[in-house]
Amino acid sequence: MAQTIQLKCGTFNLTRLLGKGKSGHSWLIENGPLQYVLKRMHNEPCAYYQFGDKLAAELAAYQRLQPLINLPRLVEHSAEGKYLVKEYIPGPPVSELAAQGAVPPGAFAQLFRWCRALYPAGINLDYFPANFVCTGKELFYVDYELNPYSEEWNFENWGLYYWLNAAGMRQFLSTGDHLAINLPGNKGKPITAPFTTLAQETITKYRQ
Repeated sequence: MAQTIQLKCGTFNLTRLLGKGKSGHSWLIENGPLQYVLKRMHNEPCAYYQFGDKLAAELAAYQRLQPLINLPRLVEHSAEGKYLVKEYIPGPPVSELAAQGAVPPGAFAQLFRWCRALYPAGINLDYFPANFVCTGKELFYVDYELNPYSEEWNFENWGLYYWLNAAGMRQFLSTGDHLAINLPGNKGKPITAPFTTLAQETITKYRQ
């Protein structure tokens, strides 16, 4: 029998785990035709990232990002329960598309357009491809996380290398081995050397 959870917006079945991130675990929850994502915050440490109040940070990020990019709608949240509920965006995560070497050209173009608005506003997203979903013609950022802009951690110098590392992403998704996509040392830095030429070609082609 499926586990159920009582929320302000109703009683839902926890259908499946969608992903585990630095700040929480995300579940697909359902009540008849209604589908939402429940994100429960956790206290697991991260070697290369320091957290404050995770829920408050994500709610503040939602308000800042909403005018700039495509986000799932916030449905409800609870400081006491340490969770938030948001709209479910159907479609493959970009991590799965990256593992197939099949990220649509339009997704690259759309993200570079977002960057033109985000960087002057002093914002970096978490550009890891699991945080994005392609619905067909549209790209959505399905996490509510932002960071102060720095060139070191922007899309061109950080996230893009995960989007381009097809073999490494396949191995990471199948085994969980972060060394398939990251440099040694627990610093959250991607493998870049084999992809520098492709990265520059991608930037030249899609960053208008």
